[in-house]
Amino acid sequence: MGTVNQASRFMMQASLGGNKSSIEQLASMGPEAWLEWQLGIKAPKKGKFQRSTKKIWRFFRRELLNTHGKAAINGEGNNPALPYKWYFHMAWWQDALSENKHLLRQRVAQALSEVLVISDNSSLELDSIGMASFYDLIYDNAFGSYADLLYQVSMHPCMGVYLSHMNNQKAIPAKNIHPDENYAREIMQLFSIGLFMLNQDGSLQLNENGESIPSYHNRDIRELARVFTGLTASTYQHEWTTSYWSKDYNGYPVGFNDGVETTYKTVPFVNMREPMIGHESHHDRKPKELLDGFINLPGGQTVEEEVRQVVDRLVAHPNTAPFVAKHLIQQMVTSNPSPEYIAAVAEKFGPRGDLAATVHEVLRYPLYNAVNDTEYPAQREEGGRKLQSQKLKSPLMRITQILRAFNAHNRSGYMWLIGDDIQEAVQQHPVSAPTVFNFYKPDFVPQGMLKEIGEVAPEFEIHTSATSIAYVNLMYYWFFGEYMPAVSTRINESDGIQNAPEFNTDVLNADAFNKLRLDFSEQIRLARNPRNHDQLIDDMSQLLLGKTNPEIKPAIKRAFQAYRDNPKWVVQTIVFMLTISPEFTVLEV
Repeated sequence: MGTVNQASRFMMQASLGGNKSSIEQLASMGPEAWLEWQLGIKAPKKGKFQRSTKKIWRFFRRELLNTHGKAAINGEGNNPALPYKWYFHMAWWQDALSENKHLLRQRVAQALSEVLVISDNSSLELDSIGMASFYDLIYDNAFGSYADLLYQVSMHPCMGVYLSHMNNQKAIPAKNIHPDENYAREIMQLFSIGLFMLNQDGSLQLNENGESIPSYHNRDIRELARVFTGLTASTYQHEWTTSYWSKDYNGYPVGFNDGVETTYKTVPFVNMREPMIGHESHHDRKPKELLDGFINLPGGQTVEEEVRQVVDRLVAHPNTAPFVAKHLIQQMVTSNPSPEYIAAVAEKFGPRGDLAATVHEVLRYPLYNAVNDTEYPAQREEGGRKLQSQKLKSPLMRITQILRAFNAHNRSGYMWLIGDDIQEAVQQHPVSAPTVFNFYKPDFVPQGMLKEIGEVAPEFEIHTSATSIAYVNLMYYWFFGEYMPAVSTRINESDGIQNAPEFNTDVLNADAFNKLRLDFSEQIRLARNPRNHDQLIDDMSQLLLGKTNPEIKPAIKRAFQAYRDNPKWVVQTIVFMLTISPEFTVLEV
């Protein structure tokens, strides 16, 4: 059994956000029992995001055809109507706001998507269904093997396009053809072993001169690039039949020398949902050796065999467990995990990357090692290390927590948020990072006190003067203007735009049937009696902050004093001031 405060804070780590009902359920079960239950829930049928995105795209495709006709939107002299990024955005938000069963899986998938990064801030914006199928890999394997997940990620055409190992060819020096090294570099630097040799607790190994030891060198990148040669999309696939694209092309196997121009060997003309295939005539089949012999390939193997072996060895490398462990801890719990915390999680990760065990330890460890919290059975033995338990919540986590806390809904049931208005304000949206390095780097630290004491705060890289003000303004628009994130179920009505959904937020927020709303009915009922205002602040604080009687309680009461007889204004003031407070913005175990 746990307290409701404890449950609320635990839910902030382990989900995209909880409402009163889910938090009380967690409190009743206790964090450890809830964690075991969530890890043991049977996984949903594979491919849920691809199915949802495809359904949404077909809805808009039908509307576009009915309104404009095929000739106006097929790309003959104009931009074609394609399954652009917004349809995956809509599918992601539909799941984020309506899923009430697979809460932990949902959260882990989001965290992993900021480790194994692809982004629609690229040509991938042209195929949201492909993006959805990539996200499905992460969601479906969230409690599986990191080795299996990384192999599937490496063979997915979205990663092949994003980090350019699709259509990669073996070296032909006479033609100045050399293997692309991009993915070879990033699979080591960002997805597995990292830049420098690590101890199991995440600390740097040092040479005799006290210097950090690189985990790989340029030669290793060149050798590994040879592994990822000969890969291309499985088949051609395009939305429309035109003068330059016959429907007969769809389903036709892609080949390096099939006579089709290279410009058609990538999105949006190829299948972005099926794994890439290997063409051995363009794959370097010679032996390969890297990482001082830790990876040694005999040669004569297919590209699929070599990718599988390389991924297995990279995941088994002693660096990968602490490297991935620290990333997941930073994503979910704290920006500055202790060496003991990293070592405990890394041990569970193991040589194959057991994600279920890893996630279990990421969330269980703080229950027994949190600092200054009497509600946790924190270990206090002399000489023991305590857990530094604070992190700045990313804007996305703040937004999902708020929307889920107050049961965001609309009359239509189609919570198809376009996401552009959110991203414009806070510079973050799922699978829309500016680079493969994500929205923020794990070692980022702002100038000031944190730098002086040697701690990092990754999310502060996007918590700038501009985004912090924009976030406060966003909360004001939400709660006082009832100008919620825009939901689109209609095609664009602007002149000259015939190929996309409606984006005009003024138009969308005037649509009463689809407009997003928050459920404040219980809070407004309490607010009608001024004698309930203290309880109301405590209840909403417990839901959003994981504590009652917050420090800003007197300031909140002063803010609505002149309007205390207006229940709606009282509730709006409380939620506004809570959601812009440091106590909400900073997650503390």
